Amino acid sequence: MEHGDLVRAATAAVAFAVMLAGHYIGDHWVQTSGQAYGKGLDRVGCVRKVAVWQCTKHVMSWTATTTLFLLAAAWWLRLPLQPGWLVAGIALNAVTHFAADLRTPLIRLGRLLGRGGYLDHVGVVRPSGPANSGPGTGLFELDQAWHIGWLAVSALLIAGPPV
Repeated sequence: MEHGDLVRAATAAVAFAVMLAGHYIGDHWVQTSGQAYGKGLDRVGCVRKVAVWQCTKHVMSWTATTTLFLLAAAWWLRLPLQPGWLVAGIALNAVTHFAADLRTPLIRLGRLLGRGGYLDHVGVVRPSGPANSGPGTGLFELDQAWHIGWLAVSALLIAGPPV
């Protein structure tokens, strides 16, 4: 393995690790209750324009959080980030997060790929309310798996092209 390949591998590993940390902070600490509840197009009584706006606000703060984690680590470790690849990775992350957090695209994809039973039957018993998408549900688990998978692809992009 060449020196440049090792640097890219370390950059990708660091990018993934710190963005994963930023992902959890952004999704569970920074996101407001209004965003969490209002962003899904699958919600009964959903007004599409409102859901898209709530999702947009969430993805903007979430992207800022993951980017802050990434840039802090890059500064601390002096990672050789290339601006174009950095922007491409962050943009891919934001777009895929937005699509999943509207919920309907993720639900449709899950059903198309044969995960309907998982979506319908994995879940904890909850009192009435927004119980279809939170922790302990199949949708939440598929959502998190989707995000983490795209975080990995984004980290590889951020590391730059093969040398």
